[in-house]
Amino acid sequence: MLTSKKRFLFTGITLFLFFSTIAIVEILLRIVAPNLENPLIKQTTYNGRDAYEVNTDYLKKYFPVGSPIIPGIKPTIFSKQKTDNVFRIVCLGSSSMFGTPYQLTTNIASIGRKQLRHIYPDKKFEIINLGASAINSNVVLDISKKIIDYDPDLVLVYMGHNEFYGPDGVGASWIQKEFPATIPWKYEFQDLRLIQAVDRYVLASPKNIPTSDMNLMKQVSQKNTVSLHSAAADRIFNLFESNLNDIISLFSKHNIPIIISDLTSNLMFPPFVYDTSAQLQPYSSQLQMIKEDYEKKDFAPALTAAQHLYLLDSTNAFLNFWMGKIYLANNNFNDAKYFLTRARDEDLLKFRAPSKINEIIKRVAQKRNVPFISADSLFSSLSATGIAGDDLFREHLHPNARGYYEIASLFVKEIIKQCIVSPQNTQSNNLLPFNEDSLGLPWLDLAYGDISIRQLTKQWPFQEYKPQMFVMTHDADSVLKQIALDIYTYRTSLTEGCYNTALRFRQLHQYQKALTTYASLIDDYPDLYYPYYLSGAVYKDMGNLKQAAQYYEISIHLNPEYLFARIDLGLVDINEGKIDEAIVHLDTAKRLAEKEHASPLILASIYYGLGGAYANKGDIQHALSLMDQTLRLAPNYQAAHILRNNLLRYKK
Repeated sequence: MLTSKKRFLFTGITLFLFFSTIAIVEILLRIVAPNLENPLIKQTTYNGRDAYEVNTDYLKKYFPVGSPIIPGIKPTIFSKQKTDNVFRIVCLGSSSMFGTPYQLTTNIASIGRKQLRHIYPDKKFEIINLGASAINSNVVLDISKKIIDYDPDLVLVYMGHNEFYGPDGVGASWIQKEFPATIPWKYEFQDLRLIQAVDRYVLASPKNIPTSDMNLMKQVSQKNTVSLHSAAADRIFNLFESNLNDIISLFSKHNIPIIISDLTSNLMFPPFVYDTSAQLQPYSSQLQMIKEDYEKKDFAPALTAAQHLYLLDSTNAFLNFWMGKIYLANNNFNDAKYFLTRARDEDLLKFRAPSKINEIIKRVAQKRNVPFISADSLFSSLSATGIAGDDLFREHLHPNARGYYEIASLFVKEIIKQCIVSPQNTQSNNLLPFNEDSLGLPWLDLAYGDISIRQLTKQWPFQEYKPQMFVMTHDADSVLKQIALDIYTYRTSLTEGCYNTALRFRQLHQYQKALTTYASLIDDYPDLYYPYYLSGAVYKDMGNLKQAAQYYEISIHLNPEYLFARIDLGLVDINEGKIDEAIVHLDTAKRLAEKEHASPLILASIYYGLGGAYANKGDIQHALSLMDQTLRLAPNYQAAHILRNNLLRYKK
């Protein structure tokens, strides 16, 4: 028989060999299978320089293997070498921080960046938007630990709606429910290459998962209802508070400022699920009668019936909602807000954060002396009744473009108030007003939002909800609508869709909408030369040659080898009387065209431009020689024929 000492030794050796084997396998996988790595931030090159790029597929580690839908993160690129002039902001949160239902610049992060660039023109603002659908504070805390290494100057937080149905929320395993401290360990464990290999090659076998009626809301919730007055809800509230404290502590430890907002949601949206308790079951017909009386504007009997039933069950979301609607119809705004707020809180499908989440955010921020802003109070103040509704939201909780503008501006005002950015760089504390063109919110993004909301609200858990359409209306241009649909169905990339819609706007002579579309690309990729060039082309179409020249110059600065910017700027300079500058650009264009073996027509346009330039300088002989070269390359070049004939007459 083995003695206790031998059994202990045997067990110790067995465990040592087990963990040693795992460590060796992990090291080998890191060497031979680097493709298993799933970092939050990847190294890349951008415009010939080393840069970082957000890994849009990173979130798969938080969701079960084989999940039909995995939310993504915005594909932000930022500089690897951070200069003193760069101010880097990280935005954390869930779908409302991402900007759902929009995909481009209609979101808190992008609008905030536009405002900051306006106020601090000497600063280069890099905004890293790490908001994503279906994630909660468990994920945000894990992401926060990784983003510290990339030297953020400020962190903005807008989170709390997904606490119940996000990773390790109400659907957590027994271990995570009983021992929440194991959640961060679980996520660290998921980063091991061994686990990545098992997930990819063993667990991720092909499965016949029906996805025709699946959406992200159904997938993450599994239709689980949660009572506000339950142990499950208490666990979520406690976990959220713990995570928020940990997030603040993490950034405070590294002296990184943080601004936190509470949450806002549509109080005029009806609850998704309500409980017909035992007390109210005999009165189901009366519940329906309350709604019918309201719709007939018979408010007095509806209110009397509702008040009677409320005494039987004050937690019924349906009852609270219709009492709120009745009080609102009677212009009793305070009581209306009270009951509509309770209807949201008592909704058994917890897609909208209950009031207690906001109470936790405010309490923790005040206790930790962290700057706090209230999006909820702001939205109430912007509504005539003091009750935020469809005028600021797309559905139950995602703001419309105006709503996102207001939250972004609230963050920016707090940044100014806290003097987080060097005040000597301030141009003006006056924010840009809400205007789609000045903010760079392109038609395509608004169209995508319309399509996305329309599709979302056709599915569970929505019932007979008809969202407002802002640009995808019946009278919208059919070509533009098709481009937007191609984007939504992944037949075209977002970037290509922007170029296609801008081209269509140019064809329709809607030049400002084309410029706004190019501006959205410039906002996201300020070092990309092509949108600047195309903006210059639009200004040339408009006859604004001064602005055209400015954009062509920026395009050339970013890419000195871009042929067409050189040609167009040279031709604009001739029209502006800048003959010597035109010759420099056109000579450079000639060299580039010959190097690239450009088509004869392109070379002909360069010779034509040079001919015009030398004609303006009075060098008629040289100009005629250049016209002859133009016509040899393009015999049907009518403008060259006209200029040559004029030069011959002048020579005589």
